[in-house]
Amino acid sequence: MTHPVLAFATVLLLLPVLLIGCATALKRDGRCLASLTPEYLEATESLTRLEADWHRAVDARDRHLGLRPTHEWPALGKSLSSDQPDASVRTPSATTGPEQDEALAAYQRLREARERHQPTLTWYDRVYRRLSTRIEEDQILTEAGLMLLTSPAIVFYPIVRWNLRSVLWDGGDPDADSDPVTRYCAERLVSDQESLLREGERRP
Repeated sequence: MTHPVLAFATVLLLLPVLLIGCATALKRDGRCLASLTPEYLEATESLTRLEADWHRAVDARDRHLGLRPTHEWPALGKSLSSDQPDASVRTPSATTGPEQDEALAAYQRLREARERHQPTLTWYDRVYRRLSTRIEEDQILTEAGLMLLTSPAIVFYPIVRWNLRSVLWDGGDPDADSDPVTRYCAERLVSDQESLLREGERRP
């Protein structure tokens, strides 16, 4: 068997393996995002509610003080940075009373919830972007594979795949065990499976 024919046969043999590998990673990341989604929705709902409570408390304080609000609220759900309190909740030295106390308490509840939910929001964003890139990669590779399948140029498919990965993943390997998102999703899915097993054992 000549080298070109051998190379062609080898790539045909490896092509399903490469495609299955992409599909497996895509499925894993999809399951990971699905697992995160309920927590993400709960977190955003909680933050939106607490932010609305804070807005109402500050507006009530301003009305009590006879002040005309001079600030514009950000869109609900777009929490402000937790590094520094918003100017509207800082306590002027002469401002006291239950309305001010409630405004500060509402802001504190919002900050605590934001800090508590931040890991969920961060990981959801990272997994969502990972899955989006996976889908883009899968679509491009599928189209490239179909175009090259009936041509001797199929021998270049691994090179096409490698070059595409270098571009989409900035030279990194999203499937490496050391990749943070891959490691997070693997651990999360294992934890989900263990939870299902424990739940099944508790059922009569």
